[in-house]
Amino acid sequence: MGVLSWRKYLMLPIMVIGFAACEDADDFNNVIEQISCSDGIQNGDETGVDCGGICPVCLDGLDFSGVYVQQDIAGRPAINSVLNIAGPLQDAFNRSMVSARGNQDFIDGSDNQTFPGVFLENLEQYFIGYTLNEEPVSFQTNVLGFDAATFTDFMATTDALQLAAQGTTTYRNAELWFTGRNLTDDVMDTTFLLMFGGPEGDRFDGVNGPLLISDGVGPGNRQFLTDFPYLEAPLTQ
Repeated sequence: MGVLSWRKYLMLPIMVIGFAACEDADDFNNVIEQISCSDGIQNGDETGVDCGGICPVCLDGLDFSGVYVQQDIAGRPAINSVLNIAGPLQDAFNRSMVSARGNQDFIDGSDNQTFPGVFLENLEQYFIGYTLNEEPVSFQTNVLGFDAATFTDFMATTDALQLAAQGTTTYRNAELWFTGRNLTDDVMDTTFLLMFGGPEGDRFDGVNGPLLISDGVGPGNRQFLTDFPYLEAPLTQ
């Protein structure tokens, strides 16, 4: 009886070691942490999500990892609000690529609508009810020499603020058009002129028809600065 007890206690440490080794092998050692600079997790020696350490440098603490969805592509102000007046179509316009807005490109979610077509339809609506010398008024060739179809196609497919690397930066300045934009540029007056002005820009002279080449709103008493943020500080009271 004493011999059996001695053998039983002699085997106990071996059983414990075997059990611990088995548990460690089954439950712990088979978990391998995979660290990469594109896993969307801050791990390893990263100082941000997928940046810092052995990964690309974090830019001012900003996290640029993950997938980004473009929400607003509009470059020229007023296009979406003036020529694309329906909310869902405005959202679709903002999400679309400029290169996919031609006359052959159907709007996402539509079987037969294109942005040039929508713009042309809305442009025509602005002329309903206007007359000149008791005759109905319709769009005529504008100051850029565009007819209605060419104009709306142009506005849909070149919605970007061009940049004049050398030369004047302006939305419109005399004969210079769309080489950029200054804060002092009157975007709405330019838009109205393109929509309602004739080849000389004075088709509606305010006597025979409504003066629609300007909204009559100037810059007011705003102060435009030369340094960022370029505008005077907002009122606090």
